[in-house]
Amino acid sequence: MLTFTCAAQTNADAPKNIENNLKNIFKIVGEPDASISIIDSMNKTNLPGLSVAVIHKGKIDWAKGYGIANATLKVNTDTLFQAASISKPVAALAALKLVEQGKLKLDVDVNQYLKGWKVEGSQLTKENPVTLRHLLTHNAGLSVPGFPGYATGSKLPSTIDILSGKGNTHKVEVNQLPGKNWRYSGGGYTVIQKIVEDITGLSFSEYADNQILKPMGMTSSTFKHVLPMMLKQRASAAYDQNGQMYPAIYNDYPEKAAAGLWTTPSDLALYVMHMQSIIAGKTDGILKKSTVESIFIKHQGDWGLGPSIRQVNNQIIFGHDGKNLGFTNDFNAFVNEGEGIIVMSNGDSGSLTNMKVMMAISKYYEMGMYKRKSIDVFNVPLDKLKEFTGKYKMSTNIGYSGDYIVDIRVIDEKLQFKAPDEEKFSRLYPVEEAKFIEVESKFNPYVFHKDDVGRVIGITVADKFKFEKIS
Repeated sequence: MLTFTCAAQTNADAPKNIENNLKNIFKIVGEPDASISIIDSMNKTNLPGLSVAVIHKGKIDWAKGYGIANATLKVNTDTLFQAASISKPVAALAALKLVEQGKLKLDVDVNQYLKGWKVEGSQLTKENPVTLRHLLTHNAGLSVPGFPGYATGSKLPSTIDILSGKGNTHKVEVNQLPGKNWRYSGGGYTVIQKIVEDITGLSFSEYADNQILKPMGMTSSTFKHVLPMMLKQRASAAYDQNGQMYPAIYNDYPEKAAAGLWTTPSDLALYVMHMQSIIAGKTDGILKKSTVESIFIKHQGDWGLGPSIRQVNNQIIFGHDGKNLGFTNDFNAFVNEGEGIIVMSNGDSGSLTNMKVMMAISKYYEMGMYKRKSIDVFNVPLDKLKEFTGKYKMSTNIGYSGDYIVDIRVIDEKLQFKAPDEEKFSRLYPVEEAKFIEVESKFNPYVFHKDDVGRVIGITVADKFKFEKIS
């Protein structure tokens, strides 16, 4: 059974209330709506460890760790996790600091800054160059959405090698017109990494650690992929879907700006509160208020200069999730209020428990970040359900190693879904004839598409991930 350790707790009642009252993302009308505890949810999903920090009224209200970090270490608030793609909004601050210093501009061709490697591609023209703003907002038309990392101790490629396709991913290139459409690109953030290195003459970790992390007080954080001993001894291992530790312990990510940050939820809370404080009028922050305000202007794809942007009750929320080998994380916070939630976990199976924890915290503090929906199940005849069965291949690549193919079947007269990185099928509940939701997933809805003669040809998930039916 998993256990928990606790530190930095200032609100004694909140953790106890929250950790025993997790709910599914959706409530199905007419079905039981029982609560589950964090520990039981972790055990159910083979998640070894999880850590939480809650920002309330401009300070860390409480932080707590659950489960284990490795064979000898329990998770506590000092345990380091790989932030994965949460690295991006923090890394963006390094580039924006150089913009403030006049060393970079947001809206000029980035090739004028790059040394030894240039942005290239079939869709690149003089009239439509790639800019830093494009890179920060995932509108550059660049390839390579994500990175699989390298087993700890492996020889790591240089930044140029990664960009040139000499690592374990393809060449980063422009294959879509810059500025036309939003498309997530870790490759784009590796270009940012190269720009920072070329402008400063330092490695990205040297510059970002000293100019961004330390000034914000993030002393338990680093972009170095070889951890200093004082941090390494507090670092969590990475675990697979079955809760088994990976043989490499964890992977290294030389793509530092895209995926390489090591940190804790409490340290990420310092980043969040620093941004909130500057917006509120703090004058001695790492960036000017005007720069931070620009971060939270929504571009295509609901993206700012680093974080994702959304609105709830006319309040702006910024956030990001993150997925590295064996690590699953998420944070969301209000721009103009001192409220926020950070959850980090050390397993490939962490997404579900993370989301339930964030929903429970939001409800307890009446943040309104998440609105739980009640679903009336639509009656779809069995013969119609069978039309949706088959295998579907994702066409909007998310960095998964190999083809991302999902399996959809009818089991016990119910439509069931299984992703390639999951062991079990999950039920899809119909809310319309061709529209379904998965109650234990944040990626909804599942909308099936038919051709002119009525044959099912694909699915769109969460309004942006597209799948083509292949069998």
